[in-house]
Amino acid sequence: MSRDIVWVTLESVRQDHTALGGYHRETAPFLRSVGERADGAAFSNCFSHDVWTRASSASILTGLPSSAHRTWSGEARLSRDVPTVPEALQRAGYRTVCVSPNPQLSEATGLARGFDRFQYLGKSTLVEEAGAATVLRYLTKLNSHSAGYTTDTAKHSIGYLSDAIARRRIREAARDDEDLFLYVHLGDSHHPYYPPKPYQDLYADGFEMSVEEALSFAMEMSDDLHGYIARGAPFSEDEWDALHAMYDAGIRYVDEILRRIVGCADEELDDPIVVVTSDHGELFGEKGMLAHMVVADDAVSHVPLVVAGVDGLTGRHDELVQHADAMKTVLAAAGVDADVPAGVDLREGSREFAVTQRGGERHAHKMDIIGARDDSFDPSRYHAGDLTSLRTEDYRYQRSDDGEELFALPDEATDVAADRPDVRAELAERFEAWMSAHGLPRSEREERAEFDESMSAHLEDLGYL
Repeated sequence: MSRDIVWVTLESVRQDHTALGGYHRETAPFLRSVGERADGAAFSNCFSHDVWTRASSASILTGLPSSAHRTWSGEARLSRDVPTVPEALQRAGYRTVCVSPNPQLSEATGLARGFDRFQYLGKSTLVEEAGAATVLRYLTKLNSHSAGYTTDTAKHSIGYLSDAIARRRIREAARDDEDLFLYVHLGDSHHPYYPPKPYQDLYADGFEMSVEEALSFAMEMSDDLHGYIARGAPFSEDEWDALHAMYDAGIRYVDEILRRIVGCADEELDDPIVVVTSDHGELFGEKGMLAHMVVADDAVSHVPLVVAGVDGLTGRHDELVQHADAMKTVLAAAGVDADVPAGVDLREGSREFAVTQRGGERHAHKMDIIGARDDSFDPSRYHAGDLTSLRTEDYRYQRSDDGEELFALPDEATDVAADRPDVRAELAERFEAWMSAHGLPRSEREERAEFDESMSAHLEDLGYL
């Protein structure tokens, strides 16, 4: 029996800033509630396949790790030779729809392939994709769903438009009695951590400066992201507190948009399968980094995951899981025959380790940008080339062109490879076997992502350029 599937990916949300990670703030009450449904499951140890949106999204939509699909640099576009999950769903008769506000998930990066309707919400496409009436309603709600009436586009949230479009597509599929695969990427938790007006003072009791000063500082950090990294992120305790509070408020807002979308799906569709996760986490000074780049530590790879509507999958789960596992499970539950090479059906088995990767080309580009901001920046602190991290429950082993390291978790600063040679050897052997089985490129064709001027401006607002 076929099933509707609604998959929502939250941008840059780390596990330990949600109730799933025991966080002290209730940043995502609806996310938590999905996992607590009678037919819901919550996963406390989900790890992303990569550390940034394009590569992570490509892994979700292909079921492949980054080194296999190769969509992991600023220039890379998903090869036409690499099959996608939406294509398999199309063949199975599904109506496939994607809503994305991020150019990293767009036709430009090859990730629109397989979607009957791909709706990218960029500066120049809002009216076309959302419709004039919806945009006009949005403009009247800038004080409740965005930063108010400012011309600084980096401050604006567009969750209202993502929600309106997603609910429209849900109702259309219900009306036409067609199986639906809806993939929604909610981007408003991405830096600069500038939440909509009603959310800006939500956690103001957590810092000493004024809300206005906190917002200004969040913008300043995002505008000079690479410079602050180059200077070692020299923030005071109160500045860190303000950044965390504004980030948390953004998560709280996207959780509200999530509630509206899933609520519509529950009302309009016949027993849909719902998946909610994040594409990657976020760095707040770990290894001297900000945002999501360069390292594969838990802060940027440990993400929330909840699944509802899959028979035989309920309760809280502490085993290691990854996005491909969730995708393989929901497709099997929906009766869709699709290859998800890196996935494990969560009802039938478990994985011994999770793999997170980071491409060397993008890393080198970031090192050049950061190094240009301050001559004292030392790029040798970070692994050069492609980086692959294998994480078990107790250890994290990583290897790059620079060599290998072994960490005894939760410590990710002290290399214990020399002290624990047996563990290092065992994980090195697993690394080699995994690379041979899953990590090799699936295509020799190299395609280039091409962004128009509007997309490039959007990427600049998001700090990618």
